[in-house]
Amino acid sequence: MSTAVNTVSGNTVSSNTVSSNTVSSNTVSRLTWWQWLLFGVALLIFAAQAGWSSTRKSAAFDEQYHLAAGYSYLRTGDFRLATNHPPLAGLLAALPLLGDGAIMLPTDHPSWQEGDRFLFSDIFLWESGNDAQSMLLRARWMVTALGVLLVAGIFFAARQMLGVRAGWLALLLTIFEPNLIAHSRFVTTDLPLTLFIFLAAWGWWRWLVHARWRNAILAGLFAGLAMGTKYNGALVWAILALAACIHPMTPAGASWKQRLTGLIVAALAAVAVVWTLFRFSLGPVTFLPAWLPLPAPHYWQWFWNTVVRIIDLQGARVDFFLGEASSRSWWNYFFVAAGVKLPLLELLLALTGFVLLVRDRSVRRLCVLWLPPALLLLLGATQVLNIGFRHMLPAIPFLLLLSASVAERAPWLTARPLRTAIATGLLVLWLVLDIARIAPHYESYFNQLAGPWQNWSNLLVDSNLDWGQDLIELRQVMDANGIESVNLAYFGKAAPEAYGVRYQPLPSYLRFMEGREIYAYNPYTPMPGWYAISATALRTGTMTPETVDLYKVFRDLAPEARAGFSIYLYHLAYPPTTTVARPIVTGAPLWTLPPATLDIAPGRRAAVKWLETPTSTVYPQGVGFTAGRDENFQPVGANFADVLTLLGYTKNTESIKPGETLALTLYWQVGEEPMPQPAPTRGAPLSVFVHAVDGDPARKVAEFDSWDAALRGLEPGDVIVQHVEMDIAEGAAPKSYDLLVGVYSPQDWQRLVTAQGDATRDYAIIGAVEVTQ
Repeated sequence: MSTAVNTVSGNTVSSNTVSSNTVSSNTVSRLTWWQWLLFGVALLIFAAQAGWSSTRKSAAFDEQYHLAAGYSYLRTGDFRLATNHPPLAGLLAALPLLGDGAIMLPTDHPSWQEGDRFLFSDIFLWESGNDAQSMLLRARWMVTALGVLLVAGIFFAARQMLGVRAGWLALLLTIFEPNLIAHSRFVTTDLPLTLFIFLAAWGWWRWLVHARWRNAILAGLFAGLAMGTKYNGALVWAILALAACIHPMTPAGASWKQRLTGLIVAALAAVAVVWTLFRFSLGPVTFLPAWLPLPAPHYWQWFWNTVVRIIDLQGARVDFFLGEASSRSWWNYFFVAAGVKLPLLELLLALTGFVLLVRDRSVRRLCVLWLPPALLLLLGATQVLNIGFRHMLPAIPFLLLLSASVAERAPWLTARPLRTAIATGLLVLWLVLDIARIAPHYESYFNQLAGPWQNWSNLLVDSNLDWGQDLIELRQVMDANGIESVNLAYFGKAAPEAYGVRYQPLPSYLRFMEGREIYAYNPYTPMPGWYAISATALRTGTMTPETVDLYKVFRDLAPEARAGFSIYLYHLAYPPTTTVARPIVTGAPLWTLPPATLDIAPGRRAAVKWLETPTSTVYPQGVGFTAGRDENFQPVGANFADVLTLLGYTKNTESIKPGETLALTLYWQVGEEPMPQPAPTRGAPLSVFVHAVDGDPARKVAEFDSWDAALRGLEPGDVIVQHVEMDIAEGAAPKSYDLLVGVYSPQDWQRLVTAQGDATRDYAIIGAVEVTQ
C-alpha cells in the first residue's frame, strides 16, 4: 500500500507517493529565513504565555520542595533533600538564583540536619526573610526555557518523522497547548520529565531507523536525565524496549542484535548521567546485600523507598473523581481526565491520526507516537496514583505528533492554497479562542465536554484544577470587592500572608490541620462572613474520611466570586429570624460532634465557644457572669485595642514565699475589633502573658503565657474566665512586685496597647504581690 507522505532524502523534501515504510531519519529541507522568523515568533508566543501567566501565580503545591532541594544542592553539593524526587528539576530551576548573595539558606536549622524536606522548604521560602515569589519567578524562567526547548523539539521531530506540513501543524498545536503552557512555568518535575522522555524516544526512533551509535547514546543520555528528574522517569525504558520490539526492520536501521546492544549502551549512558548527578557516590542500599555497592546509592535507595511508599499509602487519603470522594482508586481516572483536560481539537486530531496510522500500516514504524500515551494510560489503570492529569503530561508531545500526522494524510485539505488558508485560519481561530477563555489560568483548563467552570470541581480537583496557585488572584479579588478578611480553606503549601491575603485559617490539607482555630470550625452552621474555599477542600475536606463533608454547606451555594478557577468565594449570612445557640465545647474538634450536640436544629445555628482545656470558662454574651459580686474581685478595665478588655482579676493571696505558686483569675470581655492575624501560618492568633516584675518589666520573678479559647466563635460581649498559675522564683527577694498583664500575637510578637491614666503601654499594671521570707 502506498500513500502521499513527505519523502525525506538528503536535504530536500518532496511530496511524492512512497511506501509508508521508507521514511529515513536524514535531515529534512532547511528552513528559509522567513520560516525561521515564523518559528521564532511561535516560540515567543509560547514563552510569553508562560511568562505572563507566571507573574499571576503564587507558589504551586510542590514548587517549594523542588526549589529547596535544587538550590541547596547547588550551594552545598548535598543531595539529602532529594528523597521523593531526584534533584535535577530543582537544580536546573535554581541556576538563575546562584548569583544572588542575598538568599539565605538556613542549613543551621534542625530540619536540614534531619533531611526534612517538608519543614526545611517551609523555613527556606517563608521563614528566612527570603523573597519567595521573586525566587520562584526567576526559577520558573528555566522551566519556561525547557518548555520552549520542548516546543522546538516537537516541531523538528514532526518534520523529521512525519513531514514538513506535520511540523508546522505540530508547532501551531503546541504553542496553544494549555497543559504544556501551565507546566512550563511551575518549578516541578513534570515539564522537565516530559521533555527528557520525549527527546529520549525521538533519539531512539532515530536509532531504530538509522543505526548510528550516537543516536543510541543520545537516547540513553536523555533517558538518564528523565531518571534524574523523577523516579517514574524509569518508564522511559519500557518505551524504548517495546519500541525496539515493535518497530519494523529497515535496511539502514538497527538489527535485532544491534537493538539489544543499543539498549545496553543506552542504559550505561543513563547510569552515567545519574551517577554524575549524584557526584559519583558509591555505596550499598538496604534492599540488596551490603557487599554489593551501587553507583548513586541515594538514587536507588529512594527509588525503592518511593515505590514502596506509594504502594503502602494506597487508600491512606481521600481522593475525588466524578462526584465521589473516596479512599479507593479508579481504573478509568486518567481516561476521563484525558477526555476533559485535553483540548477537544487535540483529542479529535490525535484519534484521527492514530486511525490513519493503522489504515496506512504505519502503526509499527511510528510506534513511538502511540506507545507513551498507551503505557501511561495503562499505568494509570493500575490505580496507583489518582491525583492529577499532570502525571500524563509526558504523553502530550506524542499526542501532538499524532495530531500533526493528519496534515500528511489529508491531501484533500492541503491540495489547493485556498483550502490550506481556510483550514489554517479556522484552526488558528479555534485554538486562540479556546486558550483565551482560560488564560492565564492554564493549569485549570477543562475542555467543552466538562461544561461551565462551576461544574469542573464536580469532575476532578487536586492538581487538575487547584494546586495552591491562586493566592495572588485571591488578594486581587478581595481588594476589588472590598473584602477585609476571609475564612480560608487553602489547598497548598504557600504562606497566604506572603501574598497579602488577610485571612483566618480553616481546616486545610497539610498546612492547617490542627490548633484551636482549626478545631473550632463549625462545619454545620459556620459563623457569618466571607469564605474562600479551594476546590479540593470543597470536595474532600482535609482528605481524610472524617473530614470529607467539612465544607458541604458551601456545595449548594453559588460562589459570589472566584480567584482564578481554583478558589471559590462565598458570603455566608443567615436570615434575621435565625436563633443562635451558644454551646461550649472543650477539646474535641467540632466536626467530630453531631449537630444535635451543638444544639443545631432547623432555624437555629450555633456560635460555638471552643476551649482547649477546662482551665478556662466562657460566659456567652456575659450571661451568668457574677465575678463583680466577689469581694475579692479587683476591677481593672484595661481595654486592649478594643480586642479584649481585662475587666478585673482575683488572686489567691496577698503575700507569697519564693518557690510557691501564685494563682490568679483573669476576667476578659471580647470587644468589637478582631484580633490582627498577620501570619496565621506561624501560630495561634492570640496569647496572654502575666509577669511579676521588680519595677523594670525585664526583671521578672514569675511569668505565665497561655490562652485557651479559640477566637473563632467568640462574639462581642462574651466573657472569658482565665485561670493563671505561676511559680515565684526561688531567689526572689522579699519585697513587693508589680503584676503586669498583656495581650500579644504569637504570629509576629506584637503586643496590643492599652491606656492607664496618662500612660499608654503594651501591658497593664493590675496590682502587686508581696513576696515574704
